[in-house]
Amino acid sequence: MDVGHILLGRPWIYDHNVTILGRENICSFIHKGKKVTLRPLQPKIVNNPTPSKEEKSQVSKSKALHIITLKEFIKEVEDAPIYVLAIRESGRFANMEVPSTVRPILEEYQDVFPDDLPNELPPLQDIQHAIDLVLGSTLPNLPHYRMNPTEHAELKRQVDELLAKRFIRESLSPCAVPALLIPKKDGTWRMCIDSRAINKITVKYRFPIPRLDDMLDMMTGATIFSKIDLKSGYHQIRVRLGDEWKTAFKTKDDLYEWLVMPFGLTNAPSTFMRVMTQVLRPFMGKFLVYFDDILIYSTSQEQHLSHLKQVCTVLRAEKLFSNLKKCSFMSSEVIFLGFVVSSEGMKADPEKVKAIVSRPEPTNIHEVRSFHGLATFYHDSSHGLHEEVRIIPLKLSQAIMEKL
Repeated sequence: MDVGHILLGRPWIYDHNVTILGRENICSFIHKGKKVTLRPLQPKIVNNPTPSKEEKSQVSKSKALHIITLKEFIKEVEDAPIYVLAIRESGRFANMEVPSTVRPILEEYQDVFPDDLPNELPPLQDIQHAIDLVLGSTLPNLPHYRMNPTEHAELKRQVDELLAKRFIRESLSPCAVPALLIPKKDGTWRMCIDSRAINKITVKYRFPIPRLDDMLDMMTGATIFSKIDLKSGYHQIRVRLGDEWKTAFKTKDDLYEWLVMPFGLTNAPSTFMRVMTQVLRPFMGKFLVYFDDILIYSTSQEQHLSHLKQVCTVLRAEKLFSNLKKCSFMSSEVIFLGFVVSSEGMKADPEKVKAIVSRPEPTNIHEVRSFHGLATFYHDSSHGLHEEVRIIPLKLSQAIMEKL
């Protein structure tokens, strides 16, 4: 075998820009400035060990290399080792810690768990975020915040990403509030909008937010839990047509307005809860919905898988997308709203309790009130906090009297 014991695969074909003629079974490419053509041998030449003069002349006229046939290949490598490299493209969920019973559902609904939101506006739903201003109020027009070059470059990068996704657009709004950057725990920055001025003149709506204790009571007896977290949930809801100019924000370079619901606006939590309640209304009592968290709880595996598939079907129909990294499936316990929920009941998240116990001693009235509110929320599940929480109002009253 003159050419060598090599099977040509896709990487080689790609690297050499090979042209393949399927019907003729011919491959051609450029090698060192010369065109090389690979042709298959004619069957009659292969089967005849002593070809005729006419056959030899036909072969000699062709300057192309010939690919060996299967029989000749087997003869050549009969006593030689053959190494085969098989490459298979694995699914997105192959290396994830996901129960085997859930993996087929995730494979079927891959579009519900994208790596990132699509670069297009979400569809207009029945419920959109409305911004109704108080009659006679003065529109705010605040200057942009001063930033150093590094912060400004980061802000511009995030604005460009939002423009590419079509979540914002350039604006000619008569009102504007400034944009700013807030540091995150991982050291990166989050772009936020200082919407306090526009919130002051916005009519407040009173859509009910679910009570935590009522929701937790509904899970009594459940043994299997799954949690689905929506990806940038607010950005999956549109601003009401005609209200976009009221969301305008200002940077050093330009003025922009939101086409999707941003964080920080008055009534945004109510709008989000209204959307989720409408979308999952047929399943109320089977699932819990608290803003962008959907908690599925069941007493059997078959029932749980059925509920999980129903949720994915609804999310696909409504074009709502989830953050797979923050989801958990088929767990015996799950962290939900700062509590560990399991078949044994509910208890405070140990990390939350640790943060309360190790919190520095308050030094002013504001810090005392902050600690009192947080500790009161968790004191029933936290040993050692009850006595401290009980005496805080007394100490707070004494501190206030001393100020008078």
